[in-house]
Amino acid sequence: MLVVMACSKYACWSNVARGSLAAMLLAISVFVADPAGAEIIRKEDSLRGITMTREECAAKPQTFWLNVYSQDFCVRYYLSTAGGQGSRPVIILNGDHNGPVDPARWTWADPSKASDVNTDKLVAIADHFSKMAKTTAIYLGRIGVEGTSGTHLSRKTLVELQLMDMALEALRQRYQFEGFHLFGESGGGRLVFGLAQMRRDVACLISGSGQIVTRGPAKPGDPARTFFDITGKVQWLAQNRALRMMVISDPNDQQVPTAAQQTPMVQTLRQAGHVVPHLLVEATDPKRHAVLDYGAIAMGGCVLGRHDDEIARAIDTLMRRNAETNRRLQDEARAKSPPQTASDTIARQPGRT
Repeated sequence: MLVVMACSKYACWSNVARGSLAAMLLAISVFVADPAGAEIIRKEDSLRGITMTREECAAKPQTFWLNVYSQDFCVRYYLSTAGGQGSRPVIILNGDHNGPVDPARWTWADPSKASDVNTDKLVAIADHFSKMAKTTAIYLGRIGVEGTSGTHLSRKTLVELQLMDMALEALRQRYQFEGFHLFGESGGGRLVFGLAQMRRDVACLISGSGQIVTRGPAKPGDPARTFFDITGKVQWLAQNRALRMMVISDPNDQQVPTAAQQTPMVQTLRQAGHVVPHLLVEATDPKRHAVLDYGAIAMGGCVLGRHDDEIARAIDTLMRRNAETNRRLQDEARAKSPPQTASDTIARQPGRT
């Protein structure tokens, strides 16, 4: 485990990280307040699956028409050069949408978990990563959401993995890229490992709160319902000595348990001889799961060639601030809760009603 500690030697790098994060949050708040011009991808569409013709796909900005397993897809991406341009862009793959899947019926367990997607927020995230890494950044829409067609029920399956790989190849050819840096969060944190196992043009790989181990039903012969495996192919990652990997986790993650999902992957990679820093952080969302801001800092450091210790110290600055935010929220919650009386305590004792 890489220990994260504050150090004044890296104050400048930490200040850059804090300032860029603040700019991203401000940009997102502006988009929420003024959605004029933004495209809203409706939750109803992502729940039932997004269909699109080739002509409809071509009419949208920044798309590819790709065929995977004899099925056509329109893949949407959001490219930013807000912080600079480069021949090896940062690719951002976000987490799963629409809540859990009912494995028995292969449908959404709770459709109320779905929400609309404002594409301006996706652009803001790409802008933030571009500024942090000082190069091109591309937010890549996952299957069935964020503007990409298909059904999101096929997330983390062989179909999505092949589709994302083909999208990277299409980006490489369209813009003459030399390769990529990959950041993924949650479900996307699994995809980046799968893609790095398939490619040899990935330089930096950062997986945040990743669902590394996926358990669930698989329909034999149906790649749209067959989850891809990465834990059994670690040797392909370990053999790529040019690949720099980092894993980011909140040990108190209530959505994707760190000990069951990320720690085993880190240990397996280390046993295979690869140096993999495991950055333990503190998220501020209710489930302690969202680590996008930490990922942007880590990716910026990786792309710019910062040492592991320097990246850790920059992240530690944000972690301490987030810890203070969590304590404040907890204090506010306790202040709002009704005071406990002696009679309340007696009533909760065993045998009393």
